[in-house]
Amino acid sequence: MRTALACLSITALAAQPIWSQEGELPPLSRQVITAEVLRSAGVRRLSDVLALIHGWDISTITGFTWEASPRGLSSFGRPTWAVMLDGQPVDLDVFGVRSLERLPVTLGQIDSVVILGTPTVQNGEFVEGGLIHIHSRQPQQGFSVQAHLATANETGDPGPYQFTDLATSNIDRIGSDVSAQVAYGGTRVYAAAGALWREHFVTDPAIRRRNSDISVDEHPIIKQAAASIRAGWEVGGGRHELYLGHSWTRDFFFLKSFGRELPVESPFTHIGLNGAQPLSSATHLRYRLAYSANELDKHANSLDLDFDWQLSRWKVEIEAMHRHGTGRFILGAGLARTSAKTGYTLSDDGFTQASLYGQLQHQPRRKMSQTLAFHLMSNGTDLRVKAAVAQRLRIGERHLLEAVLSYLDRLPEEADRIWYWVQRGYGFLSDNGVDVTYAGSLGRAHTVTFDARWMNRISTGLSLRISTYFRSLSGLSLEDQRFQFNALSQSFSGPVQLVPSRRGKVAGAEIAANWEALRALELVLFYRYQEAAGDDRLFKRTWRTVPRHWLRITARHEPWESVGLWGMLQYRSSTRWADYREADAQTDGTYSHVVDDALTLDLAVQKWLWDRRMRLHLLFRNVFDDAVPYHPIGAAYGLTFIVQGEVSLD
Repeated sequence: MRTALACLSITALAAQPIWSQEGELPPLSRQVITAEVLRSAGVRRLSDVLALIHGWDISTITGFTWEASPRGLSSFGRPTWAVMLDGQPVDLDVFGVRSLERLPVTLGQIDSVVILGTPTVQNGEFVEGGLIHIHSRQPQQGFSVQAHLATANETGDPGPYQFTDLATSNIDRIGSDVSAQVAYGGTRVYAAAGALWREHFVTDPAIRRRNSDISVDEHPIIKQAAASIRAGWEVGGGRHELYLGHSWTRDFFFLKSFGRELPVESPFTHIGLNGAQPLSSATHLRYRLAYSANELDKHANSLDLDFDWQLSRWKVEIEAMHRHGTGRFILGAGLARTSAKTGYTLSDDGFTQASLYGQLQHQPRRKMSQTLAFHLMSNGTDLRVKAAVAQRLRIGERHLLEAVLSYLDRLPEEADRIWYWVQRGYGFLSDNGVDVTYAGSLGRAHTVTFDARWMNRISTGLSLRISTYFRSLSGLSLEDQRFQFNALSQSFSGPVQLVPSRRGKVAGAEIAANWEALRALELVLFYRYQEAAGDDRLFKRTWRTVPRHWLRITARHEPWESVGLWGMLQYRSSTRWADYREADAQTDGTYSHVVDDALTLDLAVQKWLWDRRMRLHLLFRNVFDDAVPYHPIGAAYGLTFIVQGEVSLD
């Protein structure tokens, strides 16, 4: 039996011009995923965007919360990628877990998603490993309404109804996912509001046994409700925007060091205000104010466990941007305060960080540009520096080169992992029998990165890109843990040793080809090879959870204006998770520490009706119907069909 999952591993690359008409050279590391690509690929949840990014590895246990690793350590290392919404940085982290699903944004509100893959300064943040920047749809003149409904079924699986009073066989409903948004666009004022409701069933037998052992709910289900309001206005030549968002999730939060899922209610709140005011034709002043609160609240469980945790952050940033001749300069400063609220007695319940950042972009010629970015951050005691320099060069009309070199030095507070708070008295792990030891004091983490790319526009509609990258990481604090399986409680346990001062190197190469054969046909091929090096066994063991080989071929075709076809063939090599080696032997392979290589094929068809006001979409996931897991204790996903309907009234 396999657990249902909708829209897992769907991937598409947006066709995007890299040859700027204005002569400015955009970075080759940028990927733009448009709303049309999201629709064509059958995306229905925000976390599915992670599977659309080429070069990023993903993993999941339940299919609801996803982990991502952009060109570096495994997804269970510190997340190095950032999330932004309309220029506003968003803090989604809970003990190092960054779940996009908690962001209260419906897919109908999204205009595009921009991904940056190399270090730089963006909106006051130094983007280390990558950036997911979500851009909302600008409301059209007048009122508009949009509604979306999605549901799915995995074939050959008994489904959640077998575990309900209906006890109906071979029906596995995924969802439903329901969302709606209403918007108003005026001459100088606009506003948009959205809401969503989701249900996620996990019917994999092993996961159900784990969840049922600790849950007091008769039929454990992941549920989420969210709502948001966005409003913008123009005053005195300036543009300002306010965002209010809140989501509530009832989930099974997996904390690796604890060894099992725990039922939680996880509210998330984000309030942001940002804007820009021109001081002259060449100089603009920008500001950002943000507040976020992440909680892990108790949901009734048989062990009466409670994370008892809330982390709130507020930050203010102000910056000036000036254009002069062939250059652009940004200089800004920020102040942020992070506070923890818990019943445990902490030696320090928060910290304050001050930052100074800047970016200098110089384009002496139409075919050449250089960018220097820096970011200084202090916690009052220590000062850390991050810097990156990029060179872009166009050779003739067909070739484009880019190279980026960066140095990243981090404060301990930037880790966002549970260990920072454990050292300050947060006692959830020790109070619940987890034996934690430290092999030394937490070290100073720093990274050196190098990225190089070459793109060749072979002919009209055909382009080739070859990339290489290198990461030298040191001062890492990695978890050394070997799980034992407890058959009585269906859980994993084992002492955790946090080992500081780990170091290693990661190198990789990518090749991508984009072919637009006809106006309505696009083919994309992407291949990546990645390898870890060095003498540090723990570093290499952690890295083996990331596939070495990754191949993807996608196709989009619109034979008629109202009909769209989409397909994706993907291969990823096997991974090894040494933490589960003993549990593998104890469960006779039920929890295998080796996740086998996988070849999957997804096919979709889309139909527009009513002058493109109504859309119907049908996606067949994993047509080969092979059981495809992404994690040793996660569910394996087979052939699934997903049906979506959408209505827009502008």
